[in-house]
Amino acid sequence: MSVPRVVLAGAHGHGSGHLHNLARLHEAGRIRFVGVADPVALQDGELTLAGDARWAPDLGVLLTETTPDVVVVCTPVHTHTELAAAAMRAGADVFLEKPVAPTLAEFEHLVAVQRETGRVVQVGFQANGSGAVTELRRRIAAGDLGEIRGIGATGLWWRGDEYWNRAAWAGRRHLAGREVNDGALTNPFAHAIALALVLDGSGGADPVRRVELDAYRTRAAESHDTASVRILTARGTPVTVAATLCAQPESEPVVTVHGSLDSVELHYTEDLLISADGATRHPRTDLMENLLDHRDGAADLLVPLAGCLAFTQVVEAVRLGPDPLPVAQEDLTDLIDLTRRAAAGGSLYSELGADWARATPFIWTPSVPAREGN
Repeated sequence: MSVPRVVLAGAHGHGSGHLHNLARLHEAGRIRFVGVADPVALQDGELTLAGDARWAPDLGVLLTETTPDVVVVCTPVHTHTELAAAAMRAGADVFLEKPVAPTLAEFEHLVAVQRETGRVVQVGFQANGSGAVTELRRRIAAGDLGEIRGIGATGLWWRGDEYWNRAAWAGRRHLAGREVNDGALTNPFAHAIALALVLDGSGGADPVRRVELDAYRTRAAESHDTASVRILTARGTPVTVAATLCAQPESEPVVTVHGSLDSVELHYTEDLLISADGATRHPRTDLMENLLDHRDGAADLLVPLAGCLAFTQVVEAVRLGPDPLPVAQEDLTDLIDLTRRAAAGGSLYSELGADWARATPFIWTPSVPAREGN
């Protein structure tokens, strides 16, 4: 079987991680790294990683010149749809960074293009490659936790001005007439939402029944840096995620599955499970390698595009919701405690009585059927 030719779109910021990974896979003989598309030219160290790969300021040029088998798209979210669709129509499979798209309509367009072209799309929810997720799903399916009564997740990180000023699209709801929909829930803590929906067992390809959220911002950025969302899944499981980028001190995000017999914490950035029986740490599968294995017929795809429907419906609810309520950072009293209480009790911030949490909850009920695809 021939070695697949791979192109990377977006080599800076988060894309630098893909640059290093592709260089590793190229060195191992698993791929041929043939091109990098980025408006900003590569610097010395990046050039070393890219080796003989061609550089171009836009992906269209490389699709013509290199005819890749796989394209990795790690660009601003409002460019995902255009670039991923172009790659599929050029005959390439796609590794598409999360979130898939800023709107449900753009997600549906990508699913339609995938169906039209027959290409494979892996979405970069890298935490889904964790063996901790696999083991927790096994325990849930085996009935070890009993009846699943709810899932809660907390996100307690701090992101200062450098984070919000890192790019023109950062923290924006819109940019130059384009939907961006960046924010705590839709970007840094997207993994928590996506994992919770997968762990529910209804499958990320099944539409959710209802989304409720309240959102707040402490900075000049348009988007929320603090928000809570309560989701009723296709199976009727309540999933509550409370997350903030204003927490000091920080702690790693946790997804907790509450069952009638047991509850288990998933510390997904650490591949760690904690239950009454103790703590276990698990290995992680690289999603790019999983995509390559899938192309060879040796593995199921871990994060197929269609499996991101439910998550993208939550993204759509955030997009359609009102602007986040402005709050002064110093007024976010008891933020860490409230975040944990919200996730544990299935509450929104606005239901816990804090003076600052006075946003009117937004309720959205989708009517989109499940989609098919790989």
